[in-house]
Amino acid sequence: MYVIDTHAWLWFLTSDERLGSKAKQIFEETEEGEETLVLPSIVVAESVYIIDKKGYSIVLRDIIEDIEISSNYIIRPMDISVLKSLSRDDRDLSIHDKIIVITAENENIGIISRDEAIKKKAKVHVIW
Repeated sequence: MYVIDTHAWLWFLTSDERLGSKAKQIFEETEEGEETLVLPSIVVAESVYIIDKKGYSIVLRDIIEDIEISSNYIIRPMDISVLKSLSRDDRDLSIHDKIIVITAENENIGIISRDEAIKKKAKVHVIW
């Protein structure tokens, strides 16, 4: 099980070549029902913004409906444990990245991300 960051998710959805080979393998395993991915709600919200801003030809509503019936993708809301951890976290990360990292750390699962700051500051395994 892995938490995914926004770029990883969008690059998977758009078949972008920048998606790392290990990350691509995990996404493929998820699509085949062999792996589970966690999408923090901030990733979904940031994706809506980026899709609109950059004009991606993705219908996020359809993807969310697919995720809703899938057991291999879990949308994780920002709950009180994330908020408490966030209020105590002094790492130099953007608010989005902190929420992604804290979500993974609270569940003790890895992160799929290419972000160097996440790789350096997360207390869980980060793959790309």
